[in-house]
Amino acid sequence: MLQSIEVSTGGRLKVTPTHGAGEVVPGLKELDGIHEGVLDMASTCTMYWGDRFGLACNLFTYQIGGLSPTEQWMWSQTEGAALLTEMCADYNVKFIEESAYLCPPEAFLGTKPELKTPEDFKGLRLRTAGDDGVVFTEMGASVCLLSPAEVYESIMRGVLDGYQLSSPGYDYSVAMYEVVDYLYLGPSRQPCEWFPIMVNPDSWAELPDDMKQILIAETHRWGYDHYLMRMQEDLVAIPAFREKGVTVDFIPKAIEEEVVARAMVIYAKRQADDPFFNRVYTSIENFKTAFRDGWTRL
Repeated sequence: MLQSIEVSTGGRLKVTPTHGAGEVVPGLKELDGIHEGVLDMASTCTMYWGDRFGLACNLFTYQIGGLSPTEQWMWSQTEGAALLTEMCADYNVKFIEESAYLCPPEAFLGTKPELKTPEDFKGLRLRTAGDDGVVFTEMGASVCLLSPAEVYESIMRGVLDGYQLSSPGYDYSVAMYEVVDYLYLGPSRQPCEWFPIMVNPDSWAELPDDMKQILIAETHRWGYDHYLMRMQEDLVAIPAFREKGVTVDFIPKAIEEEVVARAMVIYAKRQADDPFFNRVYTSIENFKTAFRDGWTRL
């Protein structure tokens, strides 16, 4: 994307090579880096902003049993972007015209033991993040949040029984096939992942109008191309996990239904307790109902 932006602008706009989490600002603090002018442009999950905005921020990343990747992209292009901007109104940040990186469904879980029923979660030690951690805790699991770099060793040493990290392609790239025996698939736990692309408003204001339009077009294009790239990685990784001796299968229906049912109860309580959460979740549900009235699922 960075090279394409430079070419499209005739060399007038050069974006420095991408810095990973923690290289310029502390990991998960990219929004603060944009707000303070330390970063000009960044992308990250909104679900990491709960300490600032409450639990509604999770909904912009994904919802358990919620929107598919395409649906999330479409909702974000319409009502979602306005709600996200409203949520961040007190921060010095601009979201680039609904541009974002889009990801396919994550793997449901990778585990050492086999999972057959919801009762198998009792006593299970898991690494996860987001609303599914609340659900798994209710189901009897012991849940913690570790950085991806710590997960492999924790399972290898027997500290954890399983993990949730990302899609099969990413999980394969960090050799999780070496420490688990089962990889469970299924879109219900995390149907997608949506990372908004954000800029510092002062940096944005310095760009000529034509370069702004080019940057909008490029980030839109590469955001969706990222979805294609991650999907292609998954299609290679799933059989590769099997070749490494890992049993790959869809999560049993009873577990999937239990997770979604518990999530609906949690979301309903949050709707009752938090007016902004209610507005965002109602917008998502209304969009899903209208969208699927015309297309069963895209």
